[in-house]
Amino acid sequence: MKLFTKKTVITTFLALAISFGAQTSFAAGVGYVDYAKVSTQYSLAKKYTAELDRKVAAIKSYADAQQKKANAAKTAAEKKTISDAAIKQVRAKQQEYITARNKYEDELTRKVVAAAEQVRAAKKLDIIIKKDIRVSGGVDCTQDVLNILK
Repeated sequence: MKLFTKKTVITTFLALAISFGAQTSFAAGVGYVDYAKVSTQYSLAKKYTAELDRKVAAIKSYADAQQKKANAAKTAAEKKTISDAAIKQVRAKQQEYITARNKYEDELTRKVVAAAEQVRAAKKLDIIIKKDIRVSGGVDCTQDVLNILK
């Protein structure tokens, strides 16, 4: 014969926890971070965005210059040679851009997650999520994360 059923143990535990004021520890809360705000206000994110924008502008400028050069070519063979070389270069530059973007995104994500973890612990929150996935409620931790990142 069982002395206590599972339901009895759980009920007793909850009653004791409530009587000792521990009810808040069950759901300390949810915080959120607005990544759009972080990306526009965090100096490192702004630096990386500007660098990536320069890379895009350089690719476009190169492609435009090569297109003009190909259009000015006298023969179809010369035009094809210029175009083929330009396509190869543009693809290489695009790959460099993707590699840099991934590196920057990974670094920024690591830093934001580390800052969010510090905020979560300090505010005694259960979890911090991205603002975009939040439906309603929660504690806005964006400024706290930005303060740590600065």
